[in-house]
Amino acid sequence: MNKPSSWVWMVFVLLIIVPTPAGKFIIDLAGGILLTITLIPLIIGGIGWFTWKRIQSKMQTCEACGSTFLNNQFICPICGTTIRDTTDNRENIPASAATIDIKSENLD
Repeated sequence: MNKPSSWVWMVFVLLIIVPTPAGKFIIDLAGGILLTITLIPLIIGGIGWFTWKRIQSKMQTCEACGSTFLNNQFICPICGTTIRDTTDNRENIPASAATIDIKSENLD
């Protein structure tokens, strides 16, 4: 005697379950799980990329030996060379000192 294949049973079960609220719930649940499985790696990858870019912006390279380290050090940890301060001090100027006051004059 031939047994019906599993595909026939799946189609039969889907035809019975899908039109009911339970079937719709199962389909929604499966869609939510698929969406979660798809989005989690993308979110983790995005967070990792932003974190890497933030770390890269804080890195500094020694001109003498070429080693890379965080820019909060004044001496290279590899060769001991004093690192120049490459940061621009304009960031610490108050806005009132950086603006130009313009006074209008009436010319006849």
